[in-house]
Amino acid sequence: MVLDSELIARLWEFLGESDLNTTTTAIVRRRLEEDFGIDLTDRKKFIREQVDLYLQNQFENAEEQQQQQQNEDDQTAKIKSEETDGSDSDDEEEEHERAKNKKATSKKRSKGVNSEGKRRGGGFNKVSRLSPQLRELLGVPEMARTEVVKQMWVYIREKNLQDPVNKKNIICDEPLHALFGVESIDMFQMNKALSKHILPLDSDEDPDEAKGKEKRQKGFLAPLQLSDALVKFLGTGENELTRAVVIKRMWDYIKENNLQDPADKRKVICDEKLKELFEVETFHGFTVTKLLAAHFLK
Repeated sequence: MVLDSELIARLWEFLGESDLNTTTTAIVRRRLEEDFGIDLTDRKKFIREQVDLYLQNQFENAEEQQQQQQNEDDQTAKIKSEETDGSDSDDEEEEHERAKNKKATSKKRSKGVNSEGKRRGGGFNKVSRLSPQLRELLGVPEMARTEVVKQMWVYIREKNLQDPVNKKNIICDEPLHALFGVESIDMFQMNKALSKHILPLDSDEDPDEAKGKEKRQKGFLAPLQLSDALVKFLGTGENELTRAVVIKRMWDYIKENNLQDPADKRKVICDEKLKELFEVETFHGFTVTKLLAAHFLK
């Protein structure tokens, strides 16, 4: 049995030595299967989420390095200014002009690279079609997954939407609420929720049409409308899910937060979120479907 932590460590190591222009989630999964000698077909979603987290981490590191470099440049300029004490104003003006031209050239070159990457990018840098909601937020109909992650964090930081108490929690403003359908969302859940808004470029299917197809499914596979309270609890912005998926996520939450009574694993001790959802202090595990019934709308 391979632990999630082992898969994640190897995934990050592999991505660190890979060309993101040619590497895809399928390639990552096959490499992990080869390394660990197991079938990961049922872990596709998990692997995609971890790839998104890696891309997010790369963006954050790059941003920090850029800020650090800017601080060093500012400090150097300040020291030089103090040393000259205004006596070499002409030289300073020339130096400033050269720096300005260099920056403009670098920006132009970077823009050219980005443009070329958009035309020829592959792998995780392959351009994808955006859902109408994401298109409204980012202002473009197509963008690579890597760029979507980057632009989302640019937006979040510009608008100061990270919870001051818990930076991992994103407070949704009106555009983000329209995108995710929740008041706030965990940064890890955000990557998961974004996936349904990033579509294959060669697909003509509209997200609303896909949702319509899901509604036409029958029996246990049919997605059900969720109550606002359950949508808020899950925190992914999804307002329709199958009963089986909701029950699985509920048990994942219970186990991740160690809410089973140590003396009797069948008994669940509610934390504040579960108390708010079910309005009980404790419940037996076999009654979870009964408690959830009120949150599946017809």
